[in-house]
Amino acid sequence: MKSLSKYIIFSLLLMLVFSGINPANSQTTTRLRGKVIDAKTKEPLPFVNVFFVGKNIGTITDYDGAFEIETQWATTQIEASYLGYFSQIKGVSPGKTQEINFYLESKNYDLKEVEITSKKKRYRNKNNPAVDLIRKVIENKSTNRLESNDFYEFDKYEKVEFDLNNITKEFQERKAFKKFQFIFDYVDTSEVNGKPFLPVFLQETLSKVYYRQSPKSKKEHVSGTNMVGFHEYIDNDGVSYILDHLYQDVDLYNNNIDLLTNQFVSPISSIAPSIYKFHILDTLDVEGMECIELAFQPRNKADFAFKGSLFITNDGNFSLKKAKMKVTEDINLNFVTDLQIEQEFEKVNDESWILTKDKLIVDFNIGKKGIGMYGKRTVNTKNYVFNQEREEDKYEGVQSKVVALDHKDKSTDYWNENRLVGLSQQEENVYVMVDSVQNIPAFKRTMDIVMLLVAGYWNFGYVDVGPVNTFYSWNEIEGLRLRVGGRTSEKFSKKFRLDGYLLYGFKDERYKYSLSATHSLNNRSLRDRPQHSISAMYQRATNFPGMEMMFINEDNLLLSFKRGKADKIIYYDMFQVTHKKDWKNGFSTTLILKNIEQEPGGTLEFNYDDYSLDRITSSEITGIVRFAPNETFYDGMDYRTPILSKYPIIQFTYTQGLKGVLNSDYEYSKLKLNLFKRFYLSPIGFTNFELEAGKIYGTVPFPLMFVHRANQTYSYQLRSYNLMNFLEFVSDEYVSLFVEHHFNGFILNKVPLVKHLKFRSIVSFKGIYGNVTDENNPEITSGLMQFPVDSYGNPTTFTLEEDPYMEVSVGIGNIFKVFRVDLIKRLTYLDNPSVSDIGIRARFKFEF
Repeated sequence: MKSLSKYIIFSLLLMLVFSGINPANSQTTTRLRGKVIDAKTKEPLPFVNVFFVGKNIGTITDYDGAFEIETQWATTQIEASYLGYFSQIKGVSPGKTQEINFYLESKNYDLKEVEITSKKKRYRNKNNPAVDLIRKVIENKSTNRLESNDFYEFDKYEKVEFDLNNITKEFQERKAFKKFQFIFDYVDTSEVNGKPFLPVFLQETLSKVYYRQSPKSKKEHVSGTNMVGFHEYIDNDGVSYILDHLYQDVDLYNNNIDLLTNQFVSPISSIAPSIYKFHILDTLDVEGMECIELAFQPRNKADFAFKGSLFITNDGNFSLKKAKMKVTEDINLNFVTDLQIEQEFEKVNDESWILTKDKLIVDFNIGKKGIGMYGKRTVNTKNYVFNQEREEDKYEGVQSKVVALDHKDKSTDYWNENRLVGLSQQEENVYVMVDSVQNIPAFKRTMDIVMLLVAGYWNFGYVDVGPVNTFYSWNEIEGLRLRVGGRTSEKFSKKFRLDGYLLYGFKDERYKYSLSATHSLNNRSLRDRPQHSISAMYQRATNFPGMEMMFINEDNLLLSFKRGKADKIIYYDMFQVTHKKDWKNGFSTTLILKNIEQEPGGTLEFNYDDYSLDRITSSEITGIVRFAPNETFYDGMDYRTPILSKYPIIQFTYTQGLKGVLNSDYEYSKLKLNLFKRFYLSPIGFTNFELEAGKIYGTVPFPLMFVHRANQTYSYQLRSYNLMNFLEFVSDEYVSLFVEHHFNGFILNKVPLVKHLKFRSIVSFKGIYGNVTDENNPEITSGLMQFPVDSYGNPTTFTLEEDPYMEVSVGIGNIFKVFRVDLIKRLTYLDNPSVSDIGIRARFKFEF
């Protein structure tokens, strides 16, 4: 999802622009591959630790004993270590590609609890002690997990840190950093992989968690958040929500684990025996408890699953005592070169297992070399209370997280007194270093360049000018269009914003413009949640009927390229007042009062039986009620982008036409209901499902009907019909269905010649069935505005009475990690003029 990776891309791009280099750092890369084999039996050894001596950089062998390591931080020696065998060290030539094989000698002793055989067998679940063990763990999940209690509560302290890594001496000595050398005094070395890193972002969250088993409810009440980063350039709340979505709580007892916007299959999922291979390694003491170490890895290394070890109590309860996991090198996961999870559990009151250590570390990188991001999330918990019911307000409502209004206003004393774990010296230095950097003029100039590249705006103090990709565009009716626009920045005001543009079309020789003002009504920043605002806008502009873009400006240069004829346009003058308010429990409301005067352009005409109109005027009031539990957003410069999750979104819209108000000629009622739900179907991906229905009561001309969303650009639009022409279909009642399934590489990861490309397959169906009732159909009722026709009098706008409009597509995503290409097939109304039954569309998108 584009917004979810924006902060990481933003930070990487900052350093690349700042240093004036490309992502390929000149630091040499060492590539090793090989096998670890039993010296006597010549059989491959699985789950052997292979690592560079003196560094915590390494991997484990797969079931065929094979391993691969690629790093810029190699040492001159590599070691293979395995239980029951003598370790072996071999020399390495850093900066080269080498094949190194290990032949390990057995120590010739047997573990009492583990039977080790040298004969190589095909892996099977049947009669496999490791699989029998994991099935016992699965069988006992309901009694071992914390949710077996009727009630529980605890204090929670979470830290999320982002660091720039791969900070080499050569990088530090670049001329671009001449005025910033002091920042490198804060460089430290990662405890995970030995890479040097520079902290640039830190977020702390203090909360209390309440759980009730029946009726089931789990609420996190956030009392304080503290964040240090590039506040002037990013949406802090949006980044916080993104981090929540990227770094959700990892609950191994759930069948699926939501992480980095994807779903991973838990190693103790009910389907784990069919997704993973398991292997008993050892029986050992873990903090005074006898545990069995159970190693695991996915059957398909590219699937969204983990590899690592579970430490299971050997007391007949089969509880989790400890877990160490990471992802495979072949996983179909973008921008992630390493991911590690470590959790430890402790039994309290001789009955409940609590999570005492929770650490998640992710190594992000655009490519295999160069500057990357090192993200770390740690969670500490304390003060557990079991089976004590609290007041109803601790459990009520649909929101999983309840945030105090003053959560960002806590003092330094508050944090010093309430942190469950103190900040390290390195973490304290983040506050000092980031604040110092932001006051340097050279840094501000660099950030202006980054914001221009990422958001399309250039800052001039109190004003942001942009977006730059709209300065130049064209279409068949207006010809060349030159536009300049901007908005007031947060330096001008965080609670009030002016926004506008001026545009000129050289073919129609007409000016277009827009001016809007937005004011916060809750004395908070316009970016803060919950939002409560009022805005007013006057706009003179154009649009192609049915063209409705998602999170992209219609004046974008790339949208100037269109297929077929796009010669019907509407010029309009619109005045609009909008009131928005976020309520509790996932509800939000929008109230809109609008007056719009529409004029046909190009070949479009407003014709009646014996006369024509040069314009129509309508006034209407619209109310929107939206129910979206746990919905979060990232506020960009132009759009408020929702961060999609498993929760449903329901939106009801009612519009009333106001005849006689501001010269309005029409009275009507419009109803629209939209239902959206994302279904996660791990391990085969996820499905987006959207159902929508609309109905108009009253007599209206076709410009006021439902003009169905069409797309004549070459950009794939998620919510539009990509092979439908502008103004091809209208209805005054309709129902539509949109289903799109993302396989996340589940299929293509298994194709031998394709899997290394890490492509992802997508299939979709879009259909809409509608009607124009007799009172609005000019072919049945006389005296109505006629549907558009071409220059020969042939109809170009139709109803959907005969059949539904349908199209299907098959897409390949994750091309170069950022492109998606779809092959689309139109199934119905193939005899309509100027239509294509097949087409190829592309989309640009960052996703993990």
